[in-house]
Amino acid sequence: MKRPCLLLATFAAALAISGSATAGNPFDVTVVRFTPGTTPAQMRQVVAAAGATVVADLSPIGAMVVVPSGAGFDARVDRNAAVTTSFEDALLDDSHGRPDGRGGGHAPDQGPGPPGKGFPDPLHNAPSFLGVTNPEGILQWDDNRMDVPDAWKKTRGDQNIVVAVLDTGVDDHHRELRDTVDDRLGGNFIPCSDLKQLFSLGYIERSGLRDCRDGDFEGHGTWVASRIAADANGFASNGVAPGVRVASYKVLAAGLGGLASWMISGLVGACSNRDVDIVNMSIEGYLDPSDPESAQDYLLFDDAVSYCLAHGVAVFAAAGNEHVRIDRVDLNVGGRDLSGVGQVADGPEGFASVTPGSPSLSDYDLRGLLEVPAGVPGVTMVSATANAIGAAPADVPLRWQAHVGARDQLAYYSNYGSRIDLAAPGGARRYELPFWDGGDGDILYGGWGSLGALTTDGLICSDPVTAGLFNAACFKLAGQGFGWLQGTSMATPNAAGVAALVLSARRNLRNHPEALVARLESTANDGVVNYMGPNDPSNFAPDVYGDPCPTGYCHLDQSDPISFGDAYGAGLVDAGAAVG
Repeated sequence: MKRPCLLLATFAAALAISGSATAGNPFDVTVVRFTPGTTPAQMRQVVAAAGATVVADLSPIGAMVVVPSGAGFDARVDRNAAVTTSFEDALLDDSHGRPDGRGGGHAPDQGPGPPGKGFPDPLHNAPSFLGVTNPEGILQWDDNRMDVPDAWKKTRGDQNIVVAVLDTGVDDHHRELRDTVDDRLGGNFIPCSDLKQLFSLGYIERSGLRDCRDGDFEGHGTWVASRIAADANGFASNGVAPGVRVASYKVLAAGLGGLASWMISGLVGACSNRDVDIVNMSIEGYLDPSDPESAQDYLLFDDAVSYCLAHGVAVFAAAGNEHVRIDRVDLNVGGRDLSGVGQVADGPEGFASVTPGSPSLSDYDLRGLLEVPAGVPGVTMVSATANAIGAAPADVPLRWQAHVGARDQLAYYSNYGSRIDLAAPGGARRYELPFWDGGDGDILYGGWGSLGALTTDGLICSDPVTAGLFNAACFKLAGQGFGWLQGTSMATPNAAGVAALVLSARRNLRNHPEALVARLESTANDGVVNYMGPNDPSNFAPDVYGDPCPTGYCHLDQSDPISFGDAYGAGLVDAGAAVG
């Protein structure tokens, strides 16, 4: 059995991920599923009689999340005729992710500059950062690639449209978000209070759960929210749809990740609110369908997504950053026949990008696993594109020899395959190579990565490696944090932001998620030519720093382009066309 694993879908990981998760969870959290027609009160009565405490109510999809008080709970509860199954929840753990770039250097704090005199905000059209520019000639290049300025002629977003951000929380005090985040909605779906009472604060902290407060102590959720709807306030940058509202549903703990039930609780909570129109999940995880408990977790995701669609809410999620093929398949999972499942390919394209120096492929073998949440039927899976292939110096052996300057290529880290629905800019290192093949010039800042707001004291900007010039290049502007990220995490809010603009302009699509996605797909840019290939299993060359690659899969195959449909799905989202 392959163990469940999760990463925030920001490409910061060394990708030794398949073995990075525990098989269960340190809190013995268990999901109990019930027969249709069982009331919430009856569910609570059943689990209490069997000896457990409810920590999350998933009764809208026929389940309760509980912590048993002692041994034998499963046998006791399973004897009740109202119970269909019980299983231990999966801890989807992102605590082992490390950047693919080295540490070193830091971006200086920026002066406030002249106040904005119009729209967009000053950093949006600034031509360079620390002397570095990019082919688009502006820092927020991704808006141009999605034709957002054309959509802005009609709408910058309607405040009645709400995008729920399921993530690490959102810093609602950030200047870019304090007038955008709707604090009446959302909440913290990590059941810390219950876990403290059941186990003690010391135990849960020793188990890795140190992020129980509201707010964002990672930075990831804040960045995602800002890309969707950062305010057009004359300061710094703005989001794709600055006129809409965002709501924070905290489902991940900084440095830990989260239980599947936390994410599903947030999903059900968001879709139970009549104000929410769109859900953004910049999260990726993998579950093993051959493991009965992982299969049940997948079915719980499936029920939550079906619940959202039935309540008129569109769900967008990140395709993932392992550069593996995700096939669209019909599959029986846990006894249920499903169509449109996202499953990692069984062949060579099921191995994730290998960090040079790794002695074996075992930690990179994702073959046959099911991706969540993006691979769940009904979820719109978003792949990531790069600004362009930058020209690398001659001393970079594996640099691109052809197609230098090609724009909107599938990002070197992005998953791909027939399960991809849409593509959106996610940013990528300047040479469209992982840092180990591109070297010190293979940076994100200056408009190669994607720019957004970050928490100044979150893990991204407080860690000297992730915050350094070779990674996020975190900086402050008038005391507010910002940085450059790359990943399908960044592509997803770009697509969700465009969807929010479409709902703002075309109110007849509200509460009709299938029609909304169909509009995005029918108007997507299908004129892009992709040259990015898969990971190369037969290239054993060392990286630019001399680290060996005895396993293969460390480098890209530049001679075998991934097809348009597998790279972009229907195409690159086009806000101008979709709104207009």
